[in-house]
Amino acid sequence: MPWEKSLSSYLLRESASALLEEIRRQPGMEHRPLTERLIRAYKDKHKKDNGQDDGKDPGKSLVESWENSLPPVINALHERGLGQVEVFIEFGLPHTDADVDMLLAGVHPGSGAPSYVLIELKQQRTTKVHPERSVAVDLGFDKWKLHPVRQVQKYCDYLMQYKAVLRGKPNSMAGAVLMHNAHDNDVRELFELPESDHGRLYTMDRLESFRKLLGARLAPRPGGEAAQALIDSAEYEPPKITDVNLAARLGSGERFELLDEQEMAHQDVHEAVRRVHNGGTKEVIIVRGGPGSGKSAIALELRRTLDQAGWNVVHASGAKALTLTLRETYAQNAPHGTKGKLKKEATRLFTYFNQLKKLPTDSCDVVICDEAHRIRRHSIDRYTPREERENPRPQADEIIEAARVPVFLLDDWQSLRPGEVGTAEYLVERAKALGLKHTLIDLGGMFRAQGSAYYRDWVLKLLSVGIHTPQAWVPDGRMQVHLADTPQEMEDFLSARRLEGASTRAVAGFCWPWSNPDDNGELIPDVTIDGWQRPWNVKAGYAVEGAPDADFWATDPRGADQIGCVYTSQTFEFDWVGIIIGPDLLWRGGQFIVDRTATHDPELRPKSIDQADIERCVRNAYHVLLTRGIMGVVVYATDEATRDALRGRVITSVQHPLPSPMRKIARH
Repeated sequence: MPWEKSLSSYLLRESASALLEEIRRQPGMEHRPLTERLIRAYKDKHKKDNGQDDGKDPGKSLVESWENSLPPVINALHERGLGQVEVFIEFGLPHTDADVDMLLAGVHPGSGAPSYVLIELKQQRTTKVHPERSVAVDLGFDKWKLHPVRQVQKYCDYLMQYKAVLRGKPNSMAGAVLMHNAHDNDVRELFELPESDHGRLYTMDRLESFRKLLGARLAPRPGGEAAQALIDSAEYEPPKITDVNLAARLGSGERFELLDEQEMAHQDVHEAVRRVHNGGTKEVIIVRGGPGSGKSAIALELRRTLDQAGWNVVHASGAKALTLTLRETYAQNAPHGTKGKLKKEATRLFTYFNQLKKLPTDSCDVVICDEAHRIRRHSIDRYTPREERENPRPQADEIIEAARVPVFLLDDWQSLRPGEVGTAEYLVERAKALGLKHTLIDLGGMFRAQGSAYYRDWVLKLLSVGIHTPQAWVPDGRMQVHLADTPQEMEDFLSARRLEGASTRAVAGFCWPWSNPDDNGELIPDVTIDGWQRPWNVKAGYAVEGAPDADFWATDPRGADQIGCVYTSQTFEFDWVGIIIGPDLLWRGGQFIVDRTATHDPELRPKSIDQADIERCVRNAYHVLLTRGIMGVVVYATDEATRDALRGRVITSVQHPLPSPMRKIARH
């Protein structure tokens, strides 16, 4: 992906000496001058595009952190004579919405090389660690969060993975957690987690040790060059699930670096497996997150690390394209004579939900259920014996029975068919009904759409998914959203992005027939709009020369020549996505309504399907389609009134696009 410059973001960059005066309280001011400056910077960063609104305010806890936690660090730098060190406040991590509280940039006093210190600031005076989850910590919000030392350790690992200037240089960074209001004895449980150079805990009893850390890592020399090197550094692309899956088999190469709740979920599963192995009872773990929150990253990282630890682990899904893609990539580049063996192994490791009922009870240490929103009420098919049809077991129960630790990763708003029941609430109910212990973890991060959690929330509101109400799109400097007046405009826009080296796909609601190839073996252009016509991706079970099979449409570059539907695009992501909103979703009376007569999805055609199920499935389908983009989306609606309404909610037309967000890319 030929991005040309870094998108590194931060709220403020300044030398430590310049900030020293700004942390002094001024008579009559509610906050320190530095805090006021940060509040203004935050509002400017989140200001609406028309410039007439002040933008949203930072939360109370964030303001209190700036007011109370920044001064101890700035004073420590001053006391060590490090006023020339560059200070970043709220430094954004690449490809995500996560921020490091403070990042210090300077010169290492020994080597003279660029040196960086990442600092997470915590105001709490006391805390507690979960009795059974070593990385789950309550910092006073009645909510379990990732242990702060592990948090900053993972931030260091993440920056090393994505910033070329840091790749392969673990000694160029140090990580610290500063709890300046706490004594050692008040947070003694936190010290039980192993520390490292990338993460150590400092309290008010250890302020001198904190100052020594700064002096050991930063010289009293200007830090501007090191700071700029980090900002200008090329960034590595986010790994693809196909690359990570192959690397896991080879035992090297690509992997996902997990952050925050992702890492907490990862560690929770490992600890649950150890508890059960040591005589504990079966545990159910449910991980809930929206599009781009990293569910599949957790699933594949769990499969890799559990396998390395010697546990028997199976990856399961209800999505055929995902499962077949994982099987295919696992067996890629097989040494001579091993292809058949690896394919057989891949079939065992990557399976479907409805196949798990065939496994003996507790035959797997862990079953990882990716895309668990696709779980059905039961596993009945045409081959199911009559006695099972009359009293079918819930599919979730069959999955839970097969594993000592079943893990479910899901999005409550991505089920696509009437018979799909996979929600966190439903799975909690099944665990309780079976008398089993369960843990529910909510993912808060965003690792798609340039880290734009705002875009993810805007899509939910636009589609009125759940209790959300539509609102206008406001550019946030991350994700790009464009509106096309014709499908040809959409296609031309995507073609231009492809010429730049970006991956693109066009997708559509299931509002046109899906024909078999014609007698000459060619695709029929079923998607027709005012003279413009294109074919769907190849229908399952058919082969067409020059086009990928249905299950590989998302990963084969030739898929850009066909229109994909929700079933072939779910789970996958692309740099740019064009979305055709068909006549099954119309804007009327200030919101979208669903016209069930316009769908061609055979699962939704029967009149016996409840309207509520139709509404849920159609809205969820567009929710999936609209959240496949990494850099941006371009939307076209077949209905003229809908296009007119969207012009007030999609800020730019493709005829006058904003400059594409680009990064200088580092190749692996």
